Amino acid sequence: MVHMDRMLDIFIGATGVDTFFVLSSFLLTMIFMKKSIKMITDNVSYRKWGYALADYFSRRFFRVYPLFVLVSITLWIMPSEYKHRYYLKNNQDFNLFLMLTFHPDHRYFLLWTLPLEISYYFILPAFVLAVLKLGRFWWMPFIPLYVWVIHEGLYTTRNNFHIQPLSMHLPTFVAGSMSAVIFVKLDTWIKATNFKFRKLHIVALRVVEAVLIAAYLSVVFRGLFFNWLGTPLPPPTGYTMPFTSVKLSLLIVIEMIQPSIVSEIFEWVVLRYLGKISFSVYLLHVFVLYSPRIYNERNYYDKTFMVFGPVILLASASYHLVENPSQQLAQRLSRKFTQLASREHEKVAQQSDTGRFE
Repeated sequence: MVHMDRMLDIFIGATGVDTFFVLSSFLLTMIFMKKSIKMITDNVSYRKWGYALADYFSRRFFRVYPLFVLVSITLWIMPSEYKHRYYLKNNQDFNLFLMLTFHPDHRYFLLWTLPLEISYYFILPAFVLAVLKLGRFWWMPFIPLYVWVIHEGLYTTRNNFHIQPLSMHLPTFVAGSMSAVIFVKLDTWIKATNFKFRKLHIVALRVVEAVLIAAYLSVVFRGLFFNWLGTPLPPPTGYTMPFTSVKLSLLIVIEMIQPSIVSEIFEWVVLRYLGKISFSVYLLHVFVLYSPRIYNERNYYDKTFMVFGPVILLASASYHLVENPSQQLAQRLSRKFTQLASREHEKVAQQSDTGRFE
């Protein structure tokens, strides 16, 4: 709707980017943490840890980088008159090598988010291992971290996103990672103690969830309960990214612990498919939006159908031709790393048995 010249007074696109950051950091932290806990329990060798990290980084690389490269090369070979549609005003400034290596001054188009996300991929394993190293005191650093995340969200303005470093968005990623740690710890405790949710517990969770949803929507739409309770927000003076990461990450934890109708809605098959192709939609939708025939269309309903149909078709083709083959390659590499790690484990076991008999 934003691209249909509607809802221009709020920043839905910025909210979508933050949502992507939170979901990505939550899922990756949860997966890596569960795998790390198992490896620590099994007391694996350093070499097996190396294979696990190689598997982690190869999966991340093949998930986002091939399509990133394809889009970058497409922009590079475009004639100058077409590049102007995608915020590339000076053709002489376009450097493909610097773009592919994430130089901060060469983040054109919608590709500014990829360097930030890939940079956080290197921080995430260290964050998880540091949390696990703290043992039962894992929660202690979360208190100052949440204070920092909330402070940055309330008092830091994120507006000129094309040149922002990772530090400007690091609180958003960290909020997602902390919520993943909280979920893993809660889930482990629930299973270990055989805890059963009673009606009072569920009602309390639903009340908290409703408050979080109300606060989230009020911030995103810059009104609702702020207006209804007599505390309206001041009008925005320019583009800015609203602070939604803490509310969204806690909502995810609640839905993971005790699913409700909210998660059931997002499990609807249409939304699941849109989630599957969402990365392609994000990178490719402007190629449809800024084509002259669609960009100059004045009828709102005509423009809506002219955008959604081609965008879904283009993203579907991208997913099946680029994303899915890349992920299949990553899975083959993952199986190879698993085989190497298993051989290493068998080798250590054999050496241990030989030493015992000697």
